[in-house]
Amino acid sequence: MPGPLQQALLPVVEPAVCSRSDWWGTTVKTSMICAGGGAKSGCNGDSGGPLSCAGPGGRWSVHGVTSFVSAALCNEDKKPTVFTRTAAFTDWLRDVSRRPIGTETDQRLHNQYFVFPPGDAAVLRSHSVAMGTGRM
Repeated sequence: MPGPLQQALLPVVEPAVCSRSDWWGTTVKTSMICAGGGAKSGCNGDSGGPLSCAGPGGRWSVHGVTSFVSAALCNEDKKPTVFTRTAAFTDWLRDVSRRPIGTETDQRLHNQYFVFPPGDAAVLRSHSVAMGTGRM
């Protein structure tokens, strides 16, 4: 597995295609985005990585979080990487990030997911231009 963070430009697969029985079938829900497959895709170990898209003015934002890939092999035909659509969970994310921190576990989880040391956000932003993947 490569050490440095890698990226790949992944074509988005239409939901009607990705949910075909010979693709991912009913496993894919409306709260998911399919992207990649074939030559470039995610692989085992990529779960949690971002699917970032360029918006107006060239600003990048996260639209998905790597959920699952084919267990058989990387870059399998008709098995694109499946991402959880972050927009489907915006309200939940907002609620969780605003919860008061009442226990040591809450504090640890809050620091792990919502607090970045100085400079990390810039590094994250500069590297999240597509999907961090170990396979190209």
